[in-house]
Amino acid sequence: MKNWSARVRALAGLSISSLAAWAPDAWSQTQSLAFTGGILVNPEVSFRRLGGSPGPGLAGPAGGGAVNRTYIDGYNRIDATGNADGTTANWGYQNADQLRGGSIVMTAVTGSGTGRIDDAGDDIVPSANLEYRGSLGPVGKSDWGIVLGIGYQPIDAAARGTFRTGTSFILDQYSLLGADPDSLPPAPYSGTAESEGPRIGSVPTRSFLTVEDNRLVNGRLEVDAMLLPITAGVYFETQIAGRLNGVASAGVLAVVVNSELSYSETSMIDGMPTTTASGSSDENDVIFGGFVQLGLDWALWERASLVASARWQPTESFSQRAAGREVEMDFTTAFAVHAGLSFRF
Repeated sequence: MKNWSARVRALAGLSISSLAAWAPDAWSQTQSLAFTGGILVNPEVSFRRLGGSPGPGLAGPAGGGAVNRTYIDGYNRIDATGNADGTTANWGYQNADQLRGGSIVMTAVTGSGTGRIDDAGDDIVPSANLEYRGSLGPVGKSDWGIVLGIGYQPIDAAARGTFRTGTSFILDQYSLLGADPDSLPPAPYSGTAESEGPRIGSVPTRSFLTVEDNRLVNGRLEVDAMLLPITAGVYFETQIAGRLNGVASAGVLAVVVNSELSYSETSMIDGMPTTTASGSSDENDVIFGGFVQLGLDWALWERASLVASARWQPTESFSQRAAGREVEMDFTTAFAVHAGLSFRF
């Protein structure tokens, strides 16, 4: 029995000595590669400038007598003469009340929109990371070195809303060239480029009018983005107890963003026909920031460890527009939580 007990004690001592031989002191690690997965928490997605109408592109510039201009209640275009002498026969209108004294007024709708939907999308999205650490040497019983990483974080957000917004109108006034309004063709009237008359002026006198909360908008917006965060910095690692090490790192962060924004809207303006609009845009960008990360490294075997970390990664905000509609992603309060395996070599 005594011999058996001695053998057990000897075997236990040998096992403890073996574990001590390979258990990774913080300063013994030279290089490692960690594969981790987890979540990105609290990315903030907001949709802005909703309910906007096209700018004055269809209404054309305020100046110029040979310009094709289109309005919600008529048009003033270039005729066969090229709008000689600043007049045209290629015009049309919809309503009799557009005739005001010695002129005719045509209206276009514009404005960037004031609708807004905040906190769209999920507060938690998937995240993955590949991280390399290379030792630059011991600091006492601790270790420090460089840390490099690349990750993947998809963000999909969609929002639907109904809201009221104001409307800005372009009012273009054209001269009747002294003609009696009663002598003009009654509304609705549509002239052509080959029309022989009547002619009106082709250079508008422009003014603007804004009406608050007269437009009802029902819209859906969606953004599909892929983020590739690239990190570079330094780490400091120290042994906490036995196989357990603590790791702190910090540095700079660049995020490659590939994003697609799409929208569809139905817009109803008091006293006007319902209109629909849709569109999309793709954008690639790089935004910059920094990161601070705290983690744990628990050795499984001589060259493999379980790792876990939490990383705060504030960056610049990312914004994208499609026909005036805008999405903004804010990562000021975002942080990533990861866990996985690390291999030393």
